[in-house]
Amino acid sequence: MPDWSAEATRWLAGARLAPADEADIAEELAQHLEERYQGLLSGGVTESEAIRLTMAELDGERAGGLMRDLAAARRHPHSPPVPLGATSGGGRLGRLWGDLRFGARLLRRTPGFTIVAALTLALGIGANTTIFSIINALLLRPLDGVARPGELVQVGRTQAGQGFDTFSWPDYLDFRDGARTLSGVAGRFIAPAHLSTGGASERVRVDLVSGNYFQVLGIPTGHGRLLLPDDDGAPGAHPVAVLSDALWRRRFGSDPGVIGATVRLNGHPFTIIGVTAGRFHGTDTGGLTDLFVPMAMLGTLRPEAATFLTRREAVWLTIFGRLAPGATVAQAQAEIGAIARHLQQQFPETNAERGVTVAGGLGFEPGTRGEIRTFSGILLGVVGLVLLIACANVANLLLARGAARAREMAVRASLGASRGRLVSQLLAEGLVLAALGGAGGFVLGVWSLRLVLRLPVFATGGGLTIDAGPDPLVLAFTAGAMLLSGVLFALPPAFRASRVDLVTALKLGAPGAGGGRSRLRGALVVAQLALSLVLLVASGLYVRTLAALYRVEPGFDPERVLVATVDVGLQGYDDARARTFFDELERRVAALPGVERASLGYMLPLGGGGWDTRAFPAERAAAPDDPGIKSDVNVVSPDYFATVGMPVVRGRGFDGTDRAGAPLVAVVNEALAGKLWPGADPVGRRFRLGAQGTEVLEVVGVVRTARYRSLLEAPRSFFYRPFAQLPQSDMTLHVRVGESVDPGTFVPAVRRVVADLDGDLPLDRVQTLAGRLDRSVGSQRTAATLVALYGLLALALAAVGLYGSMAYLVSRRTREIGVRMALGAEASRIRRQVLGAALRIAALGGVIGLAVAVPAGRLLRSQLFGVTPADPVTLVAVVIVLGAVSLAAAYVPARRATRVDPVVALQSE
Repeated sequence: MPDWSAEATRWLAGARLAPADEADIAEELAQHLEERYQGLLSGGVTESEAIRLTMAELDGERAGGLMRDLAAARRHPHSPPVPLGATSGGGRLGRLWGDLRFGARLLRRTPGFTIVAALTLALGIGANTTIFSIINALLLRPLDGVARPGELVQVGRTQAGQGFDTFSWPDYLDFRDGARTLSGVAGRFIAPAHLSTGGASERVRVDLVSGNYFQVLGIPTGHGRLLLPDDDGAPGAHPVAVLSDALWRRRFGSDPGVIGATVRLNGHPFTIIGVTAGRFHGTDTGGLTDLFVPMAMLGTLRPEAATFLTRREAVWLTIFGRLAPGATVAQAQAEIGAIARHLQQQFPETNAERGVTVAGGLGFEPGTRGEIRTFSGILLGVVGLVLLIACANVANLLLARGAARAREMAVRASLGASRGRLVSQLLAEGLVLAALGGAGGFVLGVWSLRLVLRLPVFATGGGLTIDAGPDPLVLAFTAGAMLLSGVLFALPPAFRASRVDLVTALKLGAPGAGGGRSRLRGALVVAQLALSLVLLVASGLYVRTLAALYRVEPGFDPERVLVATVDVGLQGYDDARARTFFDELERRVAALPGVERASLGYMLPLGGGGWDTRAFPAERAAAPDDPGIKSDVNVVSPDYFATVGMPVVRGRGFDGTDRAGAPLVAVVNEALAGKLWPGADPVGRRFRLGAQGTEVLEVVGVVRTARYRSLLEAPRSFFYRPFAQLPQSDMTLHVRVGESVDPGTFVPAVRRVVADLDGDLPLDRVQTLAGRLDRSVGSQRTAATLVALYGLLALALAAVGLYGSMAYLVSRRTREIGVRMALGAEASRIRRQVLGAALRIAALGGVIGLAVAVPAGRLLRSQLFGVTPADPVTLVAVVIVLGAVSLAAAYVPARRATRVDPVVALQSE
């Protein structure tokens, strides 16, 4: 086979090119000759004939024209090297590889362009990688260590067709024993506990699980053994526990000798029998389970729940199962639903209107999964628009670069390259650029992911703990985004550049060429501005939502209040002992220097959950169809209302007379009072708990309606009961400190008081009430932060695109501007015209953007609070920002236009 590189070098000797140019062109020409030679061979031509025909083409008329063009290129040193790569012969893979090599070489020769374009793409691809990594961790990634996760389903209880709640243990047994479409049905119950080893104590999360829990999940053993059905026999008979791999490493230093060791949970000895394999930490996405204990040990860990295993009315158990071979979710739904209907008939007093819902997958219950999926879709749409803007920006850069390469395309066409071949070459260059942007985007996405995971909803105490590190699916997504963006930004410029007028393009510096490109560039800039306005409107709506939330009156004063939870039930305290402990704790903390007040409350303000019941006026019997007033209840000590800054507007709060054995009393909020006794004074009136309940409470005071579970909630009926009459084992200490005092500084003192009373009791959920109020809007703050950041990124990219377009416009009109200035045009007039052109582009983008943003805003309706999708303040503010940024982006090109030297401009033509 001939040495085509040597032939190409020999042939180029007469062109007298610069050494670097000669080497580049020789390599490309050799590739062309090789492709032509191989193509002839594959067509059945003999080797000698293939060599002859290839050399004849090299020395033929078209090549002679090329030699003249190369000589012209030598006279114009600023012209790019002339590549070949015509369509003749060669396999597709060979041509693609050659195109990629040539594209990489061209990008290497223009580092400034390459860096700017790759960085622009990296910003767009990185944003998508970051958001997809989070979505993957929350919704797509299967539970670690679980066998065949696609077969798992979760089962939820409905009440009157609504909800997705827990079950009773007897109901679970009926489902487990009756289901045939499920090869196994398991149950679990989350029970915080105190873990003590060698004197050190900490609060841990324990999952009490049915004996078949690990078998249903298909979890492998890391060390020792896992729980078996035999461990879940008689209540209290098997005090054994399985450690999670994370707790084993953190607390026990990965010591294999821990198997068989004894630890204390809530003061009771448990034997460690095994450690889970790998990173399995339970079936809740974002939750971390530390130990797994047989369900039969429920009464040991939580004595107050000992009867739950026999009571069908007590609903507390989470259920999941694995589909039998060949079974579907719909079949499981039908079968489990039939069992539930049978239980309604068999146990009407407890199971009336109790139904079931079977949903695929574990991790989040369907309602929460739906909310996450909705917001994830919004975020993906946001970063998708950012990527589109980045692609439009790079397309604009390629269009400008294409104008400089018009002569190159003409020479390639004169050598016989078809339009499809030219498009293929330019697309290959785009793919090389996309690969650079994709690699940078992946690195940038992984780095920015660490920052995003520090936002409130993911940070410590924010409610979610996820491992969102990259995996093959994230890599595949990034690769897909890279390929898609490569086609999006390279295809329009490639088609435009391939439409060349050979005569005009070969005349270097021919004026007037590229008007179509200018229109396409303008259209791309308009699209960028329109898309950035849509994102700015979305971010403005989220920011306004967050501001509206912060303006909501919570109904209490969160400033200067420290809260910390103590659960004496984990240590087996009975009611009398719990009452004594908390009374002493409250007294000692209130006596600390700098403390104004201290009190106790069962529910933490804005805790997200509740303890609800039904209230009925005691003066009349409840009708059979009367559902009563659904109300939340809290148990508090006498000084609670003053401590949290919740004024009593009528009657009184609790005092020492509201003790055990005294008449049962309550303080109600205005919402409950208005529903039970509309227009009447509630103080002195009584209400009953439950339609047929025996507990009747007398109202001694009224407080204003506050926000209890969320700042977003509608006014909720609520009442309070005194701790002395309804003692609880799990109470939260509320401490209000003096003016100009940081409540966080009192944490060590409170810990010492608790340790003096009981050294085995750790504090939990230690935080300030102001911090809790801030974290209660953590998801909204995260949404506003992410959408605003990506909106600003989109605006910055659009501004860069507008700047580039105006700079290109000025460069194209250099001669015109020079002539006008030579004829006496004022610099200010030139500047106004350039700025006016920019504002016209911005105005068109703004109009299109508003036309899209207003209807698109309706998709965010469920995410908004205190603001409408077409909020006029947001729309006006965004338009002003877009106009200001557009003027700023066009100012430098406009100023440059006024500095054109007419003599130089005319000479350059």
